[in-house]
Amino acid sequence: MANYYGDKPYDGPESIAVTMDIGTTNSAVAFVYCCPRYRPKAQMVSHWPGQSRFNDGSKTPTIVSYQAGKLKACAAQAMQDLEEHPENVARWFKLHLHPATMSTTQAFEIPPLPVGVSIERVYADIMRYLMDGTQRFFERTIPNGPEIWARVRNTIIVVLATPNGWGIREQVVLRNAAIRASLVKEETAGQLVQFVTESEASVHYALAYPDSRWLKRNVIFAIIDCGGSTADTTVYRCVSTDPLSLKEACPSECIQAGGIFVDREVEKMLKGKLQGCSLNHPNVIKSMINAFETVLKQEFDGLSDEYNLKFGSGIEKDLSVGINNGKITLSNENLKPAFDIVVDQIIKSCLGPLIKQRAKHAILVGGLADSPYVRAALEKALDKHDISVISGGDSANKAAAEGAVIAHIKQFVVARAAKATFGGCVRAQYEKKLHHERKHTVQVYPDGKQRVDGAFHAWIPKGTVLRGTFAHKLSYHVAWDATSPSETDLIGGLGTTRIEIFAWEGDDIPTWCKDEQGRVMNGMRLICTLQTNLSALAGGLELKKGTRGRRFYQVDYDVCVYFGGTQLRAKLQWKEKGKLREGPVTVMPYLY
Repeated sequence: MANYYGDKPYDGPESIAVTMDIGTTNSAVAFVYCCPRYRPKAQMVSHWPGQSRFNDGSKTPTIVSYQAGKLKACAAQAMQDLEEHPENVARWFKLHLHPATMSTTQAFEIPPLPVGVSIERVYADIMRYLMDGTQRFFERTIPNGPEIWARVRNTIIVVLATPNGWGIREQVVLRNAAIRASLVKEETAGQLVQFVTESEASVHYALAYPDSRWLKRNVIFAIIDCGGSTADTTVYRCVSTDPLSLKEACPSECIQAGGIFVDREVEKMLKGKLQGCSLNHPNVIKSMINAFETVLKQEFDGLSDEYNLKFGSGIEKDLSVGINNGKITLSNENLKPAFDIVVDQIIKSCLGPLIKQRAKHAILVGGLADSPYVRAALEKALDKHDISVISGGDSANKAAAEGAVIAHIKQFVVARAAKATFGGCVRAQYEKKLHHERKHTVQVYPDGKQRVDGAFHAWIPKGTVLRGTFAHKLSYHVAWDATSPSETDLIGGLGTTRIEIFAWEGDDIPTWCKDEQGRVMNGMRLICTLQTNLSALAGGLELKKGTRGRRFYQVDYDVCVYFGGTQLRAKLQWKEKGKLREGPVTVMPYLY
């Protein structure tokens, strides 16, 4: 069934946006076809090859199987390979992209990728599969679907939902995968591949549905997304309700804690319980885990003394460990610790920002939040601080996929909080109090000023709330003595320039970015390099007179860096004969 999110008829060019939520265990896709004079209409793709329409058909397993390094099958069609040859299947591969900043103290072994297969390759294969399935569904459900798809295929916008803790490094892997999967062309990928955090997508999903009477101007609330491998928390302030406009109140949180960690703890418990038992076999344990994931995990509430887990063929029996007729009886004490180890981490992560910002409400979304036990535990922890819990919509759907479509159409979130302090490494003017430890490195430059290398210049402090249109301007100028080179040589000298951008996760502002040997200081992260060619500035070269009548050429320019959106971007600006000119800047992520 289609949902309508457009407030008025669309007046732009004909277009399609496809949003993908590639989750740790399940994936989902939504799309919107924008046609002039009609209100935008969003739909979930609700049919995938080789699977029944479980949970309305919108979810499909996030697995990819290979044979001798070649793609064999995706999603439901790869389930048999997962059972028979798990070493050839990429499963839970999202964890391979999680940055170190998201790690927890909980030890966890990530299933390895099949031999010879890279993480970019896996994402490319699953993206191609999802897009092919979307095309088939679109052509079958939209009037004149095949003609429309063929007409706009090369301009389809692909929106990818990602955890709060992912940044430029992860985005470049996904963008390259989209190119590799032929979803977009390399020359248009920067424009057509877009990103939205799972929390931001989920808040759009939750607030697009009725019964938001609690939401009023200046109300502070949070979205807590408990997914397969991450728990994301974002706190918002409602700027206005008509039209709906939200601002992030503080940096979002993201930890590696989710449903798969509960599964792994239950697996450990079952292995221990079956130790020395006649049914202690990997296939039996696998069957039990599958049954737990699909049934008991959603039913466990912690209120009963015992829970029955049905598995296998129905004839398995070993009364010494409580197994009879393919059913094992598990106690509350068996199951509760597996949930608690994850729930405790989620509560620890989300409570701090909610209390500090004095949030009044929390919207729970994500597959793990559907668990009665998890929901009750979060409600109990939040109720102690007078924070009410609100349902995040239809739990059968993948909120991030549909929410990403709504975000693409409506854009409720107008400002976001910087997750770290961003800045650059500069040659700073020497200040005795600030730079005394490097006094021996001071150099005197032609302008007569003493300077030291390796200082950190903060541009955007952590927590600063920025609109998507906000640009931090870095002003530069290039100058040459006019008596030396010719103007032709000068223009030829306007080559490529690079600017490094660093991130500091702490709440303070450090003095140094690099040590005396030029190595990045501990705790400081090089996130990307901005690269641009200055040859376009040739028209802005001006001949000027300096002190004592010395003539020199100079051109001034700005590098504008946009930190307030869902992805970092930049552009070059300069003036030429009084007119403002702009040029491209390439963001080159540091792939650590």
